Amino acid sequence: MKKNYLIIIIFLILITGCSKKTIIGKWKSTDTKKEYYYIFNEDKTCSYEMPAARLDCTYEIDNNQIKILYKGNDKPNTFEFQLKDESLIIKDESNNYNEFTKEKPKK
Repeated sequence: MKKNYLIIIIFLILITGCSKKTIIGKWKSTDTKKEYYYIFNEDKTCSYEMPAARLDCTYEIDNNQIKILYKGNDKPNTFEFQLKDESLIIKDESNNYNEFTKEKPKK
């Protein structure tokens, strides 16, 4: 009987760990007028990509805030964010909500 409980506990831990939401990955804006991306890497580096330019950056997450330090700047920009289903929602400096969808890795 103890063996069955152990198996169930391990299974629940694995399911919970696998379903954890993460900001890591490539996120495409849902804005149909512009095409731009945020790419967040595991090593805390990131980039903001537009058709005409790319800005490299680093980031830190603290609860529901993300601090992004763009290369060449002295002070990070701090944004509120939330992960919702397959969406990343970032509130910008003008209190606008920008939604991004996570791109699936190419095989």
